[in-house]
Amino acid sequence: MTDELMVQVTAFADAASAGDPGTPVPTCPDWSLRDLARHLGRVHRRVAETISGAGDRLIPHDQVADPEPPVAPDEVATWLLAGGAQVVSAVTSAEPERRVAGFSGPARVSWWARRMLHETVVHRYDAEVTVGIEPWVGVGPDLAADGLAESLSLLDTFGERRAALAGSGETIHVHALDEASCEWLITRGAGGVVVEQRHAKADVAVRGPAAALFAVLTNRCSVDAVPGGLGTVEVLGDGAVLRDWLRVSGL
Repeated sequence: MTDELMVQVTAFADAASAGDPGTPVPTCPDWSLRDLARHLGRVHRRVAETISGAGDRLIPHDQVADPEPPVAPDEVATWLLAGGAQVVSAVTSAEPERRVAGFSGPARVSWWARRMLHETVVHRYDAEVTVGIEPWVGVGPDLAADGLAESLSLLDTFGERRAALAGSGETIHVHALDEASCEWLITRGAGGVVVEQRHAKADVAVRGPAAALFAVLTNRCSVDAVPGGLGTVEVLGDGAVLRDWLRVSGL
């Protein structure tokens, strides 16, 4: 996983350093390309320092070492690669099952490794569409499916804390067609969200290649505007249920 993380950090760094730092990021309203680079670089450093340190508290973003990307665009990539390397070093130096600070309590080091991989993949998409590069070239179905599963697990984890995710029993079936057993049922109950990995009839089904679904369900693109290289997404059933879910579920 750490090798794949550096592949994705490199792709992000290439894109984030290829354009005007002031260019608005269409998938992250109110952020410029520099803001996006700053965010991911700080996240990497924050997690690396949390794992490498005592691990009993999540280091605040504004307290990480070297928190600002260089002014010179040609140095931004080096700064981003350094942050990614810090994560890899921290993860590989720690026991995978060791518990350190997480978002809402202790989290395993292996959980953070996966979280950082997919945080980077998603923001790679943001950077690439900002500078006009075809997004996610080389992101295979296995990586995209795992990213989709990880993003859904976060919703399951935080569902009870996010009132907007609750509902009155609406159901969404997600099916990645190019990866075996990649099917989920999302149920918006009164007490929050429940995500189950199984096939089931639902109010609405959304299916397609894993990468296309990953882009749609992380609100990187709409169902009818998936970049051509990722494939197409099909919606069956009550499209309003899916639209409302996408409205409230962005991470």
